[in-house]
Amino acid sequence: MSRIPMPLPNPLCLLSALALLPSLASAAASTAPAFDLERLSLNPTSRAALGTAAGGLREPGELRLSLAAHHERSPLTLYRDGQRMESLVGSRTQVQLAGTYTVNKRFEVGAILPLMAHQGTSGFSNVGMTSPSSWGLGTPVLQGRLGLLDEASAPLSLAAELAVGLPVGSKDSLQGSGGWDVTPRVSAGRTVGPVVLGLEAGVRLRDRTAVGSNAVGSELPWAATVATTGQKLRGELGLRSAVPLTDSPVPLELLAGGRYSLGSRMEVFALGGPGLGTAPGTPAFRVMAGLSMSALQAERPVMRPRVAEAPAPAPVVAAVAPEPAPVAPPVAVVDVCAPNQSHSLEQCPDLDDDSDGVANAKDHCPVDPEDRDGFLDEDGCPEVDNDGDAVADAVDNCPMVAGPAANQGCPAKQKQLVVITQDRLDIREKVYFASGKARVLPRSFPLLEQVAKVLINHPELKHILVEGHTDSRGRPETNRTLSQQRASAVVQHLETRGVPADRLMAAGRGPDAPVASNSTASGRELNRRVEFHIESEPSSGHASRD
Repeated sequence: MSRIPMPLPNPLCLLSALALLPSLASAAASTAPAFDLERLSLNPTSRAALGTAAGGLREPGELRLSLAAHHERSPLTLYRDGQRMESLVGSRTQVQLAGTYTVNKRFEVGAILPLMAHQGTSGFSNVGMTSPSSWGLGTPVLQGRLGLLDEASAPLSLAAELAVGLPVGSKDSLQGSGGWDVTPRVSAGRTVGPVVLGLEAGVRLRDRTAVGSNAVGSELPWAATVATTGQKLRGELGLRSAVPLTDSPVPLELLAGGRYSLGSRMEVFALGGPGLGTAPGTPAFRVMAGLSMSALQAERPVMRPRVAEAPAPAPVVAAVAPEPAPVAPPVAVVDVCAPNQSHSLEQCPDLDDDSDGVANAKDHCPVDPEDRDGFLDEDGCPEVDNDGDAVADAVDNCPMVAGPAANQGCPAKQKQLVVITQDRLDIREKVYFASGKARVLPRSFPLLEQVAKVLINHPELKHILVEGHTDSRGRPETNRTLSQQRASAVVQHLETRGVPADRLMAAGRGPDAPVASNSTASGRELNRRVEFHIESEPSSGHASRD
């Protein structure tokens, strides 16, 4: 695929002077200049978009890894008087490894390692120059991101970032100049209806390198993206460019892509599009595809309540007609359930053999007394603490990993937003929806992911009723319908996170159950809410799975 020639004000376009070098050199071939030809900087581990981070960070404590294949066509081309003369680099294929670790809700670190698998450089020999190597190590990048604003509590998300390219990229394969490559930048994002708008801008500081009659070096890169917010499939469109601080043409690329979720931990992605311009590193087109996954979110063992095993049935013996026996004198009948009498649990279902206040017939642990800790006291079983953190497993969000009680038994770095109580899951943040609609906003995805994890780790919570509530503004029937739709949307989101559908029900209560006065703005804000109720049996009435 060829690019459309773009004439420049200078009579000799970028790299045109390279064609003159053979005539000025000695019999030995000239050496190609050493600089990093790659200019694309993506965020394959970002939650918002591939093209920009949109000011957001991933969930604290999460390690996200990605592996991608990256192919470019004609990223370095010789032009003369606006006419394409020769593709010095006809194609490039790289493998890119990337990873990010979110230290806390404000700070994230990451690294990118590109490896050149193949590079077609026959064009250099055609103009009398030594061809660069066709493979080698790219410029490794270390980066940090500091969250400044969060869209959950501010008009937009905002982050400051710093990316540092190490001076170890292969100079023999156009992957480095031997100097540092430093890029401070800021990124911002905002959710508008069904899309997220992202913008980033900064300054790329690197060594100045002569390339023909021009030079490449420091520049002011920027990128803008718009991405959808779907749960399974998300698309995006982005524009990337830079303002050169050297005598170099302006680069411009238009990239479109998509991401498809394979579950709560893994997704595949692809991105591609044309380059518009003659700047070094601007290909005729490029494509990238790969997968990313969360490496520190493995499933934990599921805890199940103990249930007393029924005694094995007595063996069946074939009946044999006995010989007539002499009639014995009457024997006094003994009440086996009387005090101090031996008996089996089945013989005396109304007794309480472990003295915990739960009769044998209803006691799941009839010989282990209930510990009366205010949770599931009616089942007769003491709640255990497998991780030894003094938080009973029944109310421990992380039952197999020790953590403080103030953080629901989870490590302190994993801030918990869900609290298990006797009759509900209390949430410490709201579930946010698009205005007047039943679409859950991305800012609530981390909260609902945590609700799903708690339910998966606690299968004894067999039935959860998700209730939607509104304030009193508007028609009551309209509000009840909207609240039902929102509750159903939350149920569907939990199902995609792995919670079985038969454990979830949805109910829309509209304005019928306020928790505060509707006469004030703060009261109406409290009344617009979603609640998660623990039910002993499937709910009926207005509850629905739709």
